[in-house]
Amino acid sequence: MAAGSIGFLSHCVPGIVSPAPRRSAHSIGEKQVLGLRFSASAGIRSKNPRRIARNIVCSSVRKLSEVESSSIVPEELSKIPAAQGVYAIYDKQGELQFVGMSRRISTSVQGHARDLPELCGAVKVAVVESANREELKQAWQAWVEEHIKATGSVPSGNSPGNTTWTAKKKAKNDLKMKPSRDKELTITLEELIGIVVKTHNVVAFIKGSRTAPQCGFSHRVLTILEQQGVDYETVNVLDEEHNSGVREAIKSYSQWPTIPQVFVKGEFVGGADVMSELAESGEISKLFAPLKK
Repeated sequence: MAAGSIGFLSHCVPGIVSPAPRRSAHSIGEKQVLGLRFSASAGIRSKNPRRIARNIVCSSVRKLSEVESSSIVPEELSKIPAAQGVYAIYDKQGELQFVGMSRRISTSVQGHARDLPELCGAVKVAVVESANREELKQAWQAWVEEHIKATGSVPSGNSPGNTTWTAKKKAKNDLKMKPSRDKELTITLEELIGIVVKTHNVVAFIKGSRTAPQCGFSHRVLTILEQQGVDYETVNVLDEEHNSGVREAIKSYSQWPTIPQVFVKGEFVGGADVMSELAESGEISKLFAPLKK
């Protein structure tokens, strides 16, 4: 499942969703939602001001039909905001498959694109700033309701019992260079690294694991690789039980002083800065294109 996404249709029967109440707002503080400013608070008397704020968030999010879609391809995926909000994924025939909500939209959509490429053709995104979970849920429900009113049916991925989009998928394990710390190798670590990077198409030597990177640069590299949708391996240089000595050996092998380090088809590409530059220039798509054929 993509991190932080929600796929259930709460308290709904297919074709029927109780619409969130909508109220007008007046005067005091301003809040920004999707570039639209509105005032929240004073002019409305209520025993529950938090409910008023939620209704305002829901009514201020642009309608699903008004949001432009973007193709789910590497160069467009990299532009999806790493912010909280709602998103709708369409298949390659233009049929709405799933509406989700997430604290980090980019991560959720990239995860879906990686795990369900056959169902991901385009995406619509709406950022909802400074909202709590309940407010996000109301914005999500507004989009689902709109689709139901227009088509008479719930998006297939949001139907009760459908776990296609929400089932947790086991993350790939990090590579272990040695069975244990005390196991002696018959070759040098540098030779072993050479075998590993030439055996696998893409290998990233990082600090921390694939699911829990322990430095911002390693996280950045993993994010870029996920955005590209390529299959890759990771080596945790901080794993002293199975990768003791690798942290220094990889620097000697590549003649590069820092970590992370990325190798493609046995060739050293660079670290976080180089990968970021390639992503920003669009050159990274050419680098990985042969691996997607």
